[in-house]
Amino acid sequence: MIRTLTTNKTRGALARFLRDTSGAAVVDWVLLTAAVAGISMAVGTTINTGMENASSDIKRCMKIQGKMWTRDNGDDYARRMKRIKNRCSKL
Repeated sequence: MIRTLTTNKTRGALARFLRDTSGAAVVDWVLLTAAVAGISMAVGTTINTGMENASSDIKRCMKIQGKMWTRDNGDDYARRMKRIKNRCSKL
């Protein structure tokens, strides 16, 4: 029975199948596209996290600035800006 499975015709078909590379380009493109999509998702997630942190810091600084600006109405502009800069740089 083993002899009937490995006839010359079967060996020839198997050899042709192993030599054929017509589908290799499709496989390469699928793998390349998957890699690019995966890297894009990772980069997007990293950028999104960084932007959320930066925007919350800016929001807190603007809140501090608004409170200090209304409270220190009599002080001069340069002094107020220096105090705001000192407070916001600690965020």
